[in-house]
Amino acid sequence: MASTTLRVTTSTGEVVLAGVDSAVIGRARASNVVINDSQVSRQHVLLAPSAGGWRVVDNSANGMFQDGRRVSELEVRPGEQARLRLGGVDGPEVVLAAVAGAPGSAPAGPPAAPPQWSPPPPVPAPPAPAPYPPAPHTPAPPYQAAGSVAAANASLLPTARAGQAGIPRVAGPVDPTTGSSPSVPAARKTHPIRPGGKIRLGRSRDNDVAVPDLLASRHHAELYLHPGGGAEVVDLDTANGTFVNGQRVARAPVGQRDVIAIGHHLFQLDGTNLVEYHDSGDVAFEAANLNVWAGTKQLMHDMTFRLPARSLLGVVGPSGAGKSTLLNALTGFRPADAGTVRYAGRDLYDEYDELRRRIGYVPQADPLHAQLTVRQALEYGAELRFPADTTAEERRVRVEEVIGELGLTQHADKPVSALSGGQKKRTSVALELLTRPSLLFLDEPTSGLDPANDQAVMDTLRALAKGGGAGSADEQGRTVIVVTHSVLFLDRCDYVLVLSPGGYVAYFGPPDGALTYFGKRDFKDFVDTFRDLENTPGEQMAARFRASGDFVPSAMVAPSVRAAPPPLPSLRQQPVSAQLSTLTRRYLKVILADKSYLRLIALFPVLLGIVPRVIPAPDGLGFVFTDDGQPTINTDATTVLVVLVLCACFMGMANSVREIVKERDIYRRERTIGLSRTAYLGSKIIVLTGITTLQCIVFTLIGLLGRTPEEAVLLGSPLIECLVAIIVAAIASMMIGLLVSTLVDNADKTMPFLVLITMGQLVLASGMFPVNNQPGLGQLSWLAPARWGFAALASTDDLNNVVGRGRPGGDPIDSLWKHNAGIWFLDIFMCLLLAVAMLYLTTIMLRRMEPKVGRPAAAGVAASAVAAYGAQGAPGAPGMPAPGMPGPGMPGPGGYGPPTGAPGYPPPAPTPWPPHPGAGQPPAPGQWGPPGR
Repeated sequence: MASTTLRVTTSTGEVVLAGVDSAVIGRARASNVVINDSQVSRQHVLLAPSAGGWRVVDNSANGMFQDGRRVSELEVRPGEQARLRLGGVDGPEVVLAAVAGAPGSAPAGPPAAPPQWSPPPPVPAPPAPAPYPPAPHTPAPPYQAAGSVAAANASLLPTARAGQAGIPRVAGPVDPTTGSSPSVPAARKTHPIRPGGKIRLGRSRDNDVAVPDLLASRHHAELYLHPGGGAEVVDLDTANGTFVNGQRVARAPVGQRDVIAIGHHLFQLDGTNLVEYHDSGDVAFEAANLNVWAGTKQLMHDMTFRLPARSLLGVVGPSGAGKSTLLNALTGFRPADAGTVRYAGRDLYDEYDELRRRIGYVPQADPLHAQLTVRQALEYGAELRFPADTTAEERRVRVEEVIGELGLTQHADKPVSALSGGQKKRTSVALELLTRPSLLFLDEPTSGLDPANDQAVMDTLRALAKGGGAGSADEQGRTVIVVTHSVLFLDRCDYVLVLSPGGYVAYFGPPDGALTYFGKRDFKDFVDTFRDLENTPGEQMAARFRASGDFVPSAMVAPSVRAAPPPLPSLRQQPVSAQLSTLTRRYLKVILADKSYLRLIALFPVLLGIVPRVIPAPDGLGFVFTDDGQPTINTDATTVLVVLVLCACFMGMANSVREIVKERDIYRRERTIGLSRTAYLGSKIIVLTGITTLQCIVFTLIGLLGRTPEEAVLLGSPLIECLVAIIVAAIASMMIGLLVSTLVDNADKTMPFLVLITMGQLVLASGMFPVNNQPGLGQLSWLAPARWGFAALASTDDLNNVVGRGRPGGDPIDSLWKHNAGIWFLDIFMCLLLAVAMLYLTTIMLRRMEPKVGRPAAAGVAASAVAAYGAQGAPGAPGMPAPGMPGPGMPGPGGYGPPTGAPGYPPPAPTPWPPHPGAGQPPAPGQWGPPGR
């Protein structure tokens, strides 16, 4: 063993370790190999000599990764090499090479043991309000070093180049066809590239590198390796894009070990080889010092926690505790004004364009059409979520996988309306699982459920977090964060985050620790905690928790103000035309599946057509003459035409007034996955226009057949001219209905608008009394479709002469009723122009329904608030470890470990601990990004 040395190669150089002493790789200054990176823990990896070579042990929260898979321990034997990444699959790389009898290695010197350090006595907790007992805090014994540090034994040598003598082979056997190790099947593959050549990557098998991911396009990207050694990646105009180091690119140079992301697959250049990894989602998730302001009011204070991979976190708290604010900050829908959210050590906000594709979000209201079956809802969801070149068979296979995974096989052909509350929630989750997200957020998934369904949903979420194991459709699992008011089954969670009003952390840790901390016997009694939280200032609860033994700080720097994020490209998977086709077919399917609605829209024109038909008009709609041949007034014509146009406007608006607001939750969710506003409105207009037109044809024939005006002015047929006028007025009213549907937040609120606007149109149509000679009212009537529709009917009927307008002592002539082609066309054109204006306003108002993504508070307000906050400098203040508390990534006294049984998270072994004076040192500049970013 004494003749075996270990070469540790990082981006800063190479360190050779020899002798019998252990060594540490970490961010702390006292580490033997210092890696100044925020993804690296203070003592991340322990290196210990063994009989067979060197033993490598992970002691971090973010993990150690080999070939894209998290490992907790490995052994490097003489002649073998291991490539590791710390903190994530894209974290800083460390190459370990064990060399037997390496020349030039320094002889082992006397060990330099670090001073042992004991945590100071715990800070006593402030008096807690009843009924809380004092938080237990038992001091732990001093941390003992596992071995003396071999800093004095390490020699710095020039870094060896690939291909030179002394570079050992890769540890373990290698498959000559794929370049991957059989010990990690499909986790790492190596694809050679000849200098001056190129390779194409994509989902299709005819690519040089096939990417089996439905988020990848059939032909996704090309990678060029120039003869001079440079490389370049080119995106082939794909829906999901190609990313280099988290940034979406159309064409960009690629350096050695840069991370190229396509869907869930990551690629890196290693010499003339392209190394492929698969991001399984088995990574840590961290929130550090999140603060949110609304103007000068702070909604969230120092939200800090760290989750290991495949964890289920339950977030609870009373109303006003900031649960929705936290959820928006964690998902990136509304980023925090200060602080950081990290996924596998990567800044979620800085790399949001790439990482948002790995986030699934299930809102409180199920985003499902009740008329569709489970399978139909998932099939249409797959069409919207996957690229346009995805085949129907590929989508079908994925849909069947998630149906089986969520236990919905027996219910796949049931309409959503026939499902129980728990089954509906599982269907909503299935929609999000289509794209295999590695982060899943749920907002109140158990709201309104009985205890049995509540338990079933929580059990399902726990199973989703842990995964189904090898060979299942969901092998890897994911991190699941659920916001809930239900506390009965919090024991299903790995961790519980309790919030107090004002957005303070009242507790974070394992569920059983929460019972002990709040002095409760079981979670049936835990609901009483909410009442106590409401009666206690949030800052007092946060201070009490920070002073307790359950608090483990994980932030190392004071929060920095975040600038407003740049606009992000859409997540749209298909062109607008493809989305329009999908949404139109889905809308028709929803209507056809609702038999009662079909019967209603079929009877509607018949019943309304009877209304003008029963109005007596013995002389029809034309001129009436006395016995001596003199024309007289035909008042019946005005009555029939007014009722006709009013019923048409009512029918058109009634068809549309509920159609957007009833899908509010569905629209909001689908907008976050790339739904086109144009395609959505277009599908509504196409279907509703078709329905309204058919209704108007039936309605007009019933109301007018046999008593049409005598002479047409443009189209040659009075009946056709009347039909066109009625259809145009009904469609314009339909557009007003869509506008109203965007202005309300509940479908029931549309009915008063429907009645009010219909009555207004009756007045403004100018059929009951003339409005053209009344200042103000005449101009207001231009906004009513009934005004222009009735004018077109009056023009065809020559109503000015039929009712005697312009005669001495009578009403004045209405210029919009003149019996000529130009006036009739003007009336129709103005009604269509009004419909277009209503559609434009609908498009503008539709944005109010959309989720607010990426809109932090004003930088000046947040900056002054953070500056004032950071100036406090109190122990336990944000960003600085409290006295006696260990640093990030290490369990502290009374602290907690990863969830039981979580793979890759064995109980940590005793590790060397750095001297206390260096524990609070801030990271180097740039580690957490430039100030004020």
